[in-house]
Amino acid sequence: MVVLLILTAVVILCAGCTSSAPPAAVVTAEPTATAAPTAVPTMAACGIENCHGVTVMCGPNLATACSNDMDAGDRCRQYASCQVVGGSCQLVTESKFDKCVSCVKMCQSSYYNNPNMLYDCSQKC
Repeated sequence: MVVLLILTAVVILCAGCTSSAPPAAVVTAEPTATAAPTAVPTMAACGIENCHGVTVMCGPNLATACSNDMDAGDRCRQYASCQVVGGSCQLVTESKFDKCVSCVKMCQSSYYNNPNMLYDCSQKC
């Protein structure tokens, strides 16, 4: 039984190997003359340049080596991104970003001398 299954599989595989596709038509076109190419402005990169906090900086120098240290404002960063707008790299935020930043700043002013309470407070923002 097993031998029969193996032989069937081999026959199916071999049948696929021997079939050939119809030849494709080759179409050649004469090159057309064009004016001198125009330069298209491009932005090499646009992203967040700093790693932590509520201040988000956008630009071409993307943050790649960030520490694992947590900042009270890091949670707010999920509502921010950098995008090319009108040809320049700009910060784009959701409405939740401003609310989160206000909440974190309130936590910072309330618990400036207690890092654990500051962290707990900011996690609720």
